[in-house]
Amino acid sequence: MAVSLRRVPIGGWHRCVHVAVSFESAGEFKAACLLDSSSAIEWWLRNDPPLMKIPTPSGNLEPDFVYQLTTGTRGALEVKGEVFWDGQGSVPRIKSAAACAWAAATNIASGGPGWEFAVVLEQDVLSASTFEELRQIAQEKYP
Repeated sequence: MAVSLRRVPIGGWHRCVHVAVSFESAGEFKAACLLDSSSAIEWWLRNDPPLMKIPTPSGNLEPDFVYQLTTGTRGALEVKGEVFWDGQGSVPRIKSAAACAWAAATNIASGGPGWEFAVVLEQDVLSASTFEELRQIAQEKYP
């Protein structure tokens, strides 16, 4: 009998601001592991329940993770299942584009690189070895 760990709180993190967090997919769990093991990450949190909501034309985007780099830059990361990342003009793509625009506008208003946003598909998260590799994939495939 297979045991599901979906929505089961998991602890033991080093950089997470929560004692334990739960996940909805293997990709989210792997992203948390990559965030937690990166020396570039000062802290991270699982945005569940959502503390951060980015307004978009298709409703709020509630990123899966929020983090701060050791450089002071903050980021939001959305892990998306392939089945939800359908064609141009789909709600997930509209939300992603709006979140990118929000980060750019926030950086202009604050006068510096204060925020970054990335969306990655679960298959890319599962194939990444480091958080830095995951950021590179996001920049190349989902600008």
